[in-house]
This record gives sequence, structure tokens and C-alpha cells, in this order.
Amino acid sequence: KLEQAEYDRENIDWTKIEFVDNQTCLDLLAAKAMSIIDLVDEESRFPRGSDASMLTKLHKQHAAHPHYVKPRSTHNTTFGINHFAGTVYYDSCGFLEKNRDTFSGDLIELLHRTKSAFLHNLFAKETAVSTTTRRKSPTLGIQFKSSLEQLMKALGACQPFFVRCIKPNEIKRPNLFDRELCTRQLRYSGMMETIRIRKAGFPIRHTFSNLVARYYMLVKGLKVSGGDHDKTKCTRILKVLKDDRWQIGKTKIFLKDEHDKNLEIAREMILRDKVVIIQKYWRGYVHRKKFRMLKLAAVIVSKNWRRIMARRRYLKMIKGFLRLQATVRMRKLARDY
Repeated sequence: KLEQAEYDRENIDWTKIEFVDNQTCLDLLAAKAMSIIDLVDEESRFPRGSDASMLTKLHKQHAAHPHYVKPRSTHNTTFGINHFAGTVYYDSCGFLEKNRDTFSGDLIELLHRTKSAFLHNLFAKETAVSTTTRRKSPTLGIQFKSSLEQLMKALGACQPFFVRCIKPNEIKRPNLFDRELCTRQLRYSGMMETIRIRKAGFPIRHTFSNLVARYYMLVKGLKVSGGDHDKTKCTRILKVLKDDRWQIGKTKIFLKDEHDKNLEIAREMILRDKVVIIQKYWRGYVHRKKFRMLKLAAVIVSKNWRRIMARRRYLKMIKGFLRLQATVRMRKLARDY
């Protein structure tokens, strides 16, 4: 309902999706006045209220309801509810007593007489409540409706995501999947219906600005800010898809699952190419810098090596000249002598 209401608000072209609406069953159980829980609570407040009188009221109030199943025999103490998963029968015997959720009077008297300090501390709250107050305490039905209202209020204030858990088998054995059991759980929990509705509708939606900000790189030269209106930019981006089943609303783009998948694949490919280019230039910069450092080190080593070799040759030459001078002087002195 919420999905299709949003389609109408956005004024997109769509085909109405037929689905199983469970709202009438919820109204029967608790949502509206004179529901089953309300009637059970009402009968629980009467001192002479009984399971039989409660069942009579249920039959009288809801016999014509499509989700209520009245037994054919008047002696039958059960009634049925056509839930989403199928018809479930409930036995009315003990309904009022369980709904009152009162602590047994015999147990209260036993706790007053006991000498065990542990039991006194454990049930201090129950023993402190008087009989009149205990009768006025909220029933299980009221507690259930209160917790349900709090849950719905919390869900309405946020964007919840659910994880649906299923039992793979009945014997708690690992790596064993009972196909029939898993399929039955998926069907009864509404997952199959949800998947069907999701495939028939537009489960993926983006605002114009969000779509442009995420997929602008798919169109060459397209900029996030400036230029055409975001709606026009979205149209240019979605032309990349070879599928025109997407819809443009007043403020959002509505896509199928495969559209979103194809857009993400195209985006990843482009980003990967850009990352490769960045890596290429970065590696080139790092290797050029390393090459310049190695070249400078080689020049310094070569310079110092040439200096050392030149010095060695110079010292050797000086030593040779000194020996030559000594030899010449020696011969000159010998000739003069």
C-alpha cells in the first residue's frame, strides 16, 4: 500500500500490483474497536465472565467476518482465524484465566506463611499487591496492544531493516537444509509475496541529486553542480542503460533491481579504470623519483671514484718524479766526483 501510494504521489506510469492485504485480519485481532482482544479483555473484567460467554460474544460479533471461522457445532469450544499463512484454530478453554495473568491466591497465601527469606524477597512485588489491585492489573491483551503500539511508533520514526531467520531443519543438524520446510517458512512469513511485489514494482529509488552525485561519471563531461537541471542529468545517465523500464517521478527516479545492478557495475568499471590511471601516474612518479635519486647517487659515487683514482695516479706520478730526480742527482754527483 505504501509503495503504491508513493507511486501515485510521484505521478509515475505503473500497473497496480495485486497483493494479499492482511489488514482486515489485523483489524479483526486488535486494530479496531470490538476486536477479539478487546472482547477477551472486556469479558476478563466481569466477575462472572467465562470462556463460554466470551466465545458466544466472539461468534455474535464476528461470525460474518471473512477471516473469522465459527465452528458448526455449538458444543465446539474452538474458533478459527484465517491468517496469512492459513487457518489456525484456538481452543477457548482457559482463555480468560490466562488473559487475566493473575497470581494464584493459594500461592500468595503460601508465600505469606513461608519462613524462607529468599522466597519473600523473590516474590516481594506479588505479595505486596492487594487482591483488589491485582484484579485491576493490566491483562495480557492490554500489555500486548501497548507493546505493539510502542513498536509501531518506533518503526514509524525510523527506517527499519529486517533480517528474516528461518530454520534449515527440524533436527538441528548443521549443513542440512530441508527444502520443503524452508519454502514453507518463506511462504508463511510473506517473503515470497514480498519478492513478487518487489519484482513487479520499483524497489530502488533515488532523488535526482543523489543519482547525479553517485553516477555522474557514467556520462562524459557531466558535472554534479551547474549546467542542466538534475532531472535532465538523470535522463542522460539512465540512457546508459539499454532498458527503458525505469520511471521518472516528480522528485525521484524509480528503478528495477537489474537497473541498479547494471548502474553499479558500470560505475565500478569506470572507477576501476580511473583508479588504474591514478595508480599508473603515481607509480610513474614514484619510479621517476627513485630513478632521480639513484642517478644522483650514481653521479656522486662516480665523481668520488674518479677523484680517488685521479689522486692515486697523481701520487704515483709524484713518487715517480721524486725517484727520477734522485737518480739524476745521483748520476750528476757521481760524474762530478
